[in-house]
Amino acid sequence: MRTWVTAALVALLVSACSGGSDESGSTSDELSADEAMSRTCAEVRLGIDDFNRDDYAGTVEHFVKARKPATVYARVNEEPEADALLDAVQYYANLAPEKYPEAARSSENFARNKTITLEQCASDEPIDADPPTPV
Repeated sequence: MRTWVTAALVALLVSACSGGSDESGSTSDELSADEAMSRTCAEVRLGIDDFNRDDYAGTVEHFVKARKPATVYARVNEEPEADALLDAVQYYANLAPEKYPEAARSSENFARNKTITLEQCASDEPIDADPPTPV
């Protein structure tokens, strides 16, 4: 009986210490650089869409969701672009919704971070090197 209780306690402790998981069921530490970038950019694009609809609270929500994968991306990718994307995500996540319109018009930080997010997260779709000729 004592061995069973000890085994159960050990199993419980191991499972409690094995790291948390995100909504998709995989731990953030398991993300590759490509997966982290993909998840970050998916939220960034949704945030940009909300911004374009003047839904600034929604914009902030998406950038807050982008923080975790952007942090993982910056940790697993040594390129300075990964750190720049994390900085941009943090900037937009921390900007109060009511500050967005004015910041978009006049803030150098807003403009710099806009360039970073648009360049790194423009689209999921591959760019067609030979676009169709208009008829």
